[in-house]
Amino acid sequence: MQTQAYFDNIQATILSEIDKAQSSLQVAVAWITDKIIFDKLCAKASEGLKVELILMNDSINNDMAPFNHNLLETHGGFVYFISPTDEGYVMHHKFCVIDNCTVITGSYNWSKKAQHNDENIIVTWDAFELGAQFKREFTSVKERTFANKFTIGNIELTKIIKRLEIIKSFVVLEERDEIINQAKKLQEQNLTPELIAIVLALEKASYSEAVELIETFTNKHSQLIVYEDTTVFALQLEIKSLEIQLNALENDKVETEKLIQEFSIRHTKELGELVLKLLYLRKQYAATAKEKEDAERDENEYKESYEANKNKQIPKLNEEEQKSLKSVYREASMLCHPDKFHNEPEKLLQAEELFKTLQDAYSSNDVMKVNEILANLKNGILTVDTQKQPTKKKLLQARLAKLKLKLDDLIKHIGVIKETDTYKTATENEDWDIYFEKVKAKLQKEIEILTI
Repeated sequence: MQTQAYFDNIQATILSEIDKAQSSLQVAVAWITDKIIFDKLCAKASEGLKVELILMNDSINNDMAPFNHNLLETHGGFVYFISPTDEGYVMHHKFCVIDNCTVITGSYNWSKKAQHNDENIIVTWDAFELGAQFKREFTSVKERTFANKFTIGNIELTKIIKRLEIIKSFVVLEERDEIINQAKKLQEQNLTPELIAIVLALEKASYSEAVELIETFTNKHSQLIVYEDTTVFALQLEIKSLEIQLNALENDKVETEKLIQEFSIRHTKELGELVLKLLYLRKQYAATAKEKEDAERDENEYKESYEANKNKQIPKLNEEEQKSLKSVYREASMLCHPDKFHNEPEKLLQAEELFKTLQDAYSSNDVMKVNEILANLKNGILTVDTQKQPTKKKLLQARLAKLKLKLDDLIKHIGVIKETDTYKTATENEDWDIYFEKVKAKLQKEIEILTI
């Protein structure tokens, strides 16, 4: 199982993952108004994949989307609109399961507006167990909300309602041939008087009457089952999802700090002596006491950084070796992340120490150590005792709230790191060799000017 956090180009990432789908897609998102993503779902449904979409039945989806979500069903997919209940339950999921083994989750709604917000998604591959958990929740939402088994006589109500919604969509689109085709399919059922009246109105091309009769029928029979407050299973699933997100964000943080460290060490080795010489000269040739004081402070601060980095060595890895190390690290970090052991105090300290050792080894490109830790974890050096995981709702709710706060703090922390000058310089200059050569020439020129 591999996990990656994304903060940029999220729409493109989602489209790419959907495009890889071979058999099925289960999507549960509060809002989907992004036509590009919706069209991709329709295309996959047209290819014969099982595509199911759960979304909120509200004004955003019904009035602000530049398309009719029921069009997915004309391509062979399934759409389920979830209305808020009297108890205040709102379907606010944001996940997608692809081919039972790829899970996309995070803060990102599949909407046009989300493209301009600070959002994130976590993609987890080769995650059959996690995929199964999310699929169970997907099915649970449908079963808790819709009377899928409700029938009138010997007809299944849900199928009839879906067929009627499709007919309404074709009326809006003025697709008369399709209206006739759908009406014929409707007649294949053992119709009630209400449904017979709808078919007769369609055959007479009395579309306004037909739509009115359809809405009366669906309003009467689209019964909502009373939803019980958030279930223990749903809380456990959300906690699992947040733990995976936190792990992915921790990985992103470690990789960001690793990049900064490698750049800083390289900077010290390539330019350190020149920078120290330049700072010394600036101090010597300061025009005022204030300038001299500032120059001396800068020199002392840089000396401290220089001394800390000058003897550090990070083994250089080629692209393939770095990719392999990253994969092994991520697998190991998922197995020993301290959040997994929050309810086992006797193992938590061990997990924290092991996780720190793993991060240090990864930051130092210590391939042997990272592989050793993963091997030990796979051999059972540290495992979660599922019998000790909390099952009471209040404990789970408290755990969930704590994880959400931690997630927010981590996202903010990563944002601060990525705003530093060192990170920006390291990422904006793809070829560090060229960058350091340019800076070296610039420093030598400044030194030369000061010593003339």
